[in-house]
Amino acid sequence: MDGASAKRSVWPALMLAVLLTACGGGGHNPSAASGSASASSSSRPPVSLPDAPPPNPDCKGSVKAHIDIPHPSLGTVRLFLILDATVTGPRVGCVAAVASNGKVLPAIPVDVSGNAFDFANPVTDSTGNAFVTDNPGRYDGVLVLVPTPDGFQDIGWGNTHYQGKRAYYYANLEGPGPNGQYTIRQFNNDCTPSCAAGRVTSQVLHWNGTDYVP
Repeated sequence: MDGASAKRSVWPALMLAVLLTACGGGGHNPSAASGSASASSSSRPPVSLPDAPPPNPDCKGSVKAHIDIPHPSLGTVRLFLILDATVTGPRVGCVAAVASNGKVLPAIPVDVSGNAFDFANPVTDSTGNAFVTDNPGRYDGVLVLVPTPDGFQDIGWGNTHYQGKRAYYYANLEGPGPNGQYTIRQFNNDCTPSCAAGRVTSQVLHWNGTDYVP
C-alpha cells in the first residue's frame, strides 16, 4: 500500500474515535451532577422559625424578646420570653421554645417582678447552657436552661416559681470568664438579728459538667 492509501484508511478511524469521545463527554458527568446537587442544597432556604410561640394557656402574655440558640440535638432553637404587660404587680412570665424541626418544647413559668426578665448577654456560654436573668421579687435570680436530648432539663421548682434546681435566687451571673463559662454568684443572708441587719455572704458556683457547685 502506498503512502496516500495509508492516510486515507487512517482518517475514518480517527474521525470515529473523535465522535465517540464527544458523545461520551455529553453523557452522565458525576462531577457536574455532584456540583449541581451541592449548589442546589446550599441554596435551600433555612427553616423558618415563628415570631411567637403557639398559644399556651400556661404561657399568657406577649413576646418581650426572642433569640436563637444552638441545641446539641434539636438544631437551632428559638427561645421566647413571654410577659403579660397588662398585669400590675407580681407577674408570672414564661420561657417558651420552638425547635427548627417544628417541635414545641414545654413552657417554663417564671415569677417576675416588674419588667426584670431578660436574656443574658451572651445568652449561652461554652457549656452550651442558656441563661435568663429575672427578679421574682426583692432579689435578682438566674434561670439556667441545660440541654437534654429532647429539650431542656426540668427547672425543679418547689412551691414557687422563683427558686429551684436550675433557678438560682438571690444570685447574679458573672463572666463569661477566660474559659468561656459563666459563674453564678449566690448570696445568703443569715437574717440575724433581723434580715435588715443580717450578715450577707456569697459563694461562686461553677459548672462541673453536670451541676453548678462551689
